[in-house]
Amino acid sequence: MARVACVFSVERYNTVKRPLPGWHKVPFGLSIVAACLEKAGHEVRCWVVCPDSQLASVAHEIDADFGAEMVAASAVTTQFPLILSLCEQIKRRKTSISILLGGVHATIRPEQCIRHAAIDGVCVGEGETVATEWANAISAGAQPSRIQGTWIKIPGRAEAERTPPAQFHENLDALPLMNYSHWARWIDPEDRTLRVVIGRGCPNACTYCSNHALRRIQTGRYVRFRSPGNIRSEIEMLLKRFPDLKSINLEIETIGASVPWALKLCDALAELNAGLETPIAFRSNLAVSSPLLKGEDTLRALLAAFRRANLRSLDVGLESGSTRIRHDILNRPAYTNEELIRFCTLARAYGIEVSLYTLMGVPTETVDEALATSAVARACTPADIAPSIFYPYPGTRLYELSAEMRMIDPLHVGIAAERSRAYLKQKNFPQWQVFVEYVLMQWRVFHGRQPMTRILRTSLSRALGVLPGLLIAAIQVKRHLATPLQPRPRAT
Repeated sequence: MARVACVFSVERYNTVKRPLPGWHKVPFGLSIVAACLEKAGHEVRCWVVCPDSQLASVAHEIDADFGAEMVAASAVTTQFPLILSLCEQIKRRKTSISILLGGVHATIRPEQCIRHAAIDGVCVGEGETVATEWANAISAGAQPSRIQGTWIKIPGRAEAERTPPAQFHENLDALPLMNYSHWARWIDPEDRTLRVVIGRGCPNACTYCSNHALRRIQTGRYVRFRSPGNIRSEIEMLLKRFPDLKSINLEIETIGASVPWALKLCDALAELNAGLETPIAFRSNLAVSSPLLKGEDTLRALLAAFRRANLRSLDVGLESGSTRIRHDILNRPAYTNEELIRFCTLARAYGIEVSLYTLMGVPTETVDEALATSAVARACTPADIAPSIFYPYPGTRLYELSAEMRMIDPLHVGIAAERSRAYLKQKNFPQWQVFVEYVLMQWRVFHGRQPMTRILRTSLSRALGVLPGLLIAAIQVKRHLATPLQPRPRAT
């Protein structure tokens, strides 16, 4: 048995003591890695840090209190510097602690990660088998080696040992369910923003997303689904842990990736809800496309199934109101603005709310195209919107295009305020104007439909997002003001 510390970080946090804003921010990939390690007989504990965490104290706890022999760390590009700093603190305390780094950044940029002295190995691709075999080697007192999908530093060798990645995990049901107790320490105990991952991979190849890059790393089937029975088992487990649970987000790139599977899942969820005194309300992502929208019978059957299952809310990517941006720049699935507006109207007829994702500040976008996005979003009459400013993620096609057009310096892109700050430099849509339109979008979409106080509050929150520290401070003040004052004890 090896003692394994799983570590993760966030930029925007709840409190330093409980940094995860909610259960919906739990790192699900690392969670399944932790569950696999535990299933293999290893002792696992999880840590979450934020920019204001005392990393030396965290490293002390991992080493002295837990006695970790291995660290399994995960990071996206913008969080890599913080995770690296924690790994360096751990190595300062005890160089013998073996550190394995995984996640999207490690998979896309293994050569950058392995060169850091604090990193002993890099996992390229999905990490469940890699982490387990690594921990098995540590437990046996052996040097991890010849593990598929790794770059490993071997003592005495000048170059890291590299092995090709294994195939994608085909059978997701074979993976253990996430152990929620691993993360309970880092989340407000009253939080109920639960998500259940129901599939992996995306059938689309949008240029701004890492999916198309990750798809190329490993072989085998990329788009995979858990069986309805397996998903139901996890929901039943959650209901035992959280008896007051009212809603669950079904996490997947698009629940419409396989309509036959989605219909079976909805049947299972409807059957589950039929036995509950208070049915669970579900939410999920759906990528619209012209083929889906034009198949009237199939579309109506799918929406009816959602309604039976009490799937009340869908998150749909409009992204841009410009056909040129969607097709030529973002490589989105084909759909017209009229088709999307019609879909939103039809979904509401089935009692299903639609919220929209939008993206602005992409290469070559103009101010008029950004305004078109707000106009189309308003015409959809959404329940809510989730706007983002384009961030150039390394390894994506849009990152490469941004670099080719000299809109970014690939060596100094910046990592703060991911998706809330404009990093591209383009004359037709300057950074300041991208930010202004990002903040104004709530008003453009909802004026006359939402109370002005709500519009202002949401817009202010997004504006503060450009300075995460200031946003966090505002959240703390709001939480403090909302806490009832306790009467002082009388002096004796």
